[in-house]
Amino acid sequence: MPSTSSSTPIVPALESAQLREDGAPRFHIPAQPSHAAWRDTVEQEQSAGVVAELRLFLDAQLEAGDALVDVAPGFGFVSLSAVTAPTGLPSVFVLDDETGTLPLLQSAARDVGGWLDAFVHADLSHDRLVTLVADRVGIEGRVFVHADATSLAPVLQSLNALIVLGRVVAICLSPSVNASETVHADVCALLQSAGFGIHEMRDADGEPALFATADWNVKTPVIAIAGTATAQPVSAIVMEERTPAVARTPSSASTTSTPLPSDRFSFIAPYCRTGYGVVGAHLLREFTQLDVPVAYFPLGSVDRSIVTNDQLGAALARQGEFDDTAPSVRLSQQFDLALHVGRGPRIGFPIFELDSFNASERHHLERQDRLIVTCEWARTVLLENGIWRTPIDIVPLGVDRTVFNEQVAPASKRGRDTVFMSVGKLESRKGQRELLRAFEAAFSPKDAVQLVLICHNAFVDAVRLDEMLAPFKQSPMASRITLVTKPLPHQKDLAAAMAIADCAVFPARAEGWNLEALEMLAMGKRVIASACTAHTAYLTADNAKLVAIDALEESVPGEHAGRWAAWGDPQHEQLVQHLRDVHGERQHSELAVNLAGVETSKRLSWTASARALMASVSLA
Repeated sequence: MPSTSSSTPIVPALESAQLREDGAPRFHIPAQPSHAAWRDTVEQEQSAGVVAELRLFLDAQLEAGDALVDVAPGFGFVSLSAVTAPTGLPSVFVLDDETGTLPLLQSAARDVGGWLDAFVHADLSHDRLVTLVADRVGIEGRVFVHADATSLAPVLQSLNALIVLGRVVAICLSPSVNASETVHADVCALLQSAGFGIHEMRDADGEPALFATADWNVKTPVIAIAGTATAQPVSAIVMEERTPAVARTPSSASTTSTPLPSDRFSFIAPYCRTGYGVVGAHLLREFTQLDVPVAYFPLGSVDRSIVTNDQLGAALARQGEFDDTAPSVRLSQQFDLALHVGRGPRIGFPIFELDSFNASERHHLERQDRLIVTCEWARTVLLENGIWRTPIDIVPLGVDRTVFNEQVAPASKRGRDTVFMSVGKLESRKGQRELLRAFEAAFSPKDAVQLVLICHNAFVDAVRLDEMLAPFKQSPMASRITLVTKPLPHQKDLAAAMAIADCAVFPARAEGWNLEALEMLAMGKRVIASACTAHTAYLTADNAKLVAIDALEESVPGEHAGRWAAWGDPQHEQLVQHLRDVHGERQHSELAVNLAGVETSKRLSWTASARALMASVSLA
């Protein structure tokens, strides 16, 4: 027999503590005797097993069609445990940390009839990992993650689309030797913000169970479960069906990054009095003020009265020298995203209100290289409609506080009446008829109240508009209702009209953002609004009186695909009570400035919107 040097002892692969039904070890851990922690690891595995809690949990949960993403493989105990799960064969993805461990683990997996898929650090930041995992998850499959404190944040960001869909159901966290208690605390806060409850596995009447914990002891493993927040034990064998968690991890479009002057892209957007036009005009102004050499291609005619932009002409002139390899951003509806400028990445920026898309809309959305939406609700809608292969960034819209602020003088003298105001084109989606019904129920013509509707709708003719206005003109409260059906000349005129109001009311069934609601907050006005769709991005119990929505219903059958908020007796009663509460407070004394609303508006500036969009463009 060949001799072996005493300085290089033969170290056999370590047998797993987990056994097959015949008593044989389920897998072998490849030996790494040169690793400083190997000796201690061998002793632990030969006694109770390394991170036995995590492996026990995964044994009970993993089934065929599931997936495990192991971003902290260590010596491979969790990965090899998963690939030999007793209740089925899941897909197991392991981070290749370039230490040479992964090939050893893949060989060990092959020895027991399994396979480990590899991914690299770059996959975490380039939207590739989510595609790899989603392609392998079964129809009813779930995703589990194994990480430690230092590796968790990037994997959560990478898998954000699956987290939003509720497909990531558990995150197993091993102790991190090199992570401080502060890092662990930050990880706990991140998990909780992403909708995960943190649990420790302990004995409960002889059975292993998970118990909620407020923090993470640096020396023990924890298991984070989506949508759980209870002090009661959670069975480690059967996890009940849960409501999908909504991810709160930051979008890749950071609002703090400053675009470089060399950044170039083409911007295709309206510049007019529609909602899209107001957004396009303000974003273009911010790009030019940031010295971004954007080539601007207007959709339709340009109404220069929307905003003052001395660089508008220069942006238009760049049409003749556009960079055909630069990204092209198209701000338009979800069925109008086909036409872009040049051959560079195609970025679609649709603003939609409903929860599904027809075939044409899906076709346009799915053929973008990147999508931008206004809020988390909109991103969730895309993901729930299966549009997850395209990277999605969030760019919240803004408000111009030089125009809309708490110091604006009202257009007319204010009296003792409580003035409720709703601003937005007259249509069923905006909920003006629901507001009328609540106004009639809450008050009588003798009450000191006024309802002002600024409701110009350029998309209907005069005959149709008269039909839509009839219920307001024929109402028992008609003497207390003012209808403004002509467009106001400038944004400052709109602000002066808004300044008359004591309270803005937006009982919308669905909103893609609602610029006017944010403008009313910027002016320090009280706001009553439905708690649905994009309203949830910036309207809270602190800055508004919310009407809770408890169901969805078909919007306008035969006209629009998708559902919006159902409006029933509970919503009517809430709105009536909110109207009465504001009136009672106003009659008692002058209403104080809505300071929480003002602070919200300061955070949501057009400058922040432009920076967020530029960050998204830089990733394209």
